[in-house]
Amino acid sequence: MEIQIMMAFFGSIGFAIFLKMKGRQILLAGVGGAIAWAVYLAFGQYFDGEFIPNFAAAVFVAVYAEIMARVNRAPTTIFLTAAAIPLIPGGSLYYTMAGLVNRDHLMFSESGQKVITIALAISLGFTLIALINKYIRGISSLRRQ
Repeated sequence: MEIQIMMAFFGSIGFAIFLKMKGRQILLAGVGGAIAWAVYLAFGQYFDGEFIPNFAAAVFVAVYAEIMARVNRAPTTIFLTAAAIPLIPGGSLYYTMAGLVNRDHLMFSESGQKVITIALAISLGFTLIALINKYIRGISSLRRQ
């Protein structure tokens, strides 16, 4: 488990470098990816399936990205993208495409369903936090007037 979290950290750092993040932001992106993977693993121990662990990790990543964006005066998307890298279902995507190319309908459908479930969980987690953030900002701007 510790090795997985460490690899999530380094994977997020690598992607942060690829995104041309600078200085401390690279480290913060790595920390976000490591904690996101830890959240995924923790929820995975208590819930069956892929949806809830990925949703919980995506919610964490979105909240973390919003906070880091404000602290670092940077766009939210750079932290969101780099910290979410460990959640991307690379293996399942590979097996989905392998099933399609090899005409293995069972592999294609099983892996494809997993990919769609994970993608939906991640997108819903991001969207939920974006909507809550927009709502909070709207209330804040009304109070200032």
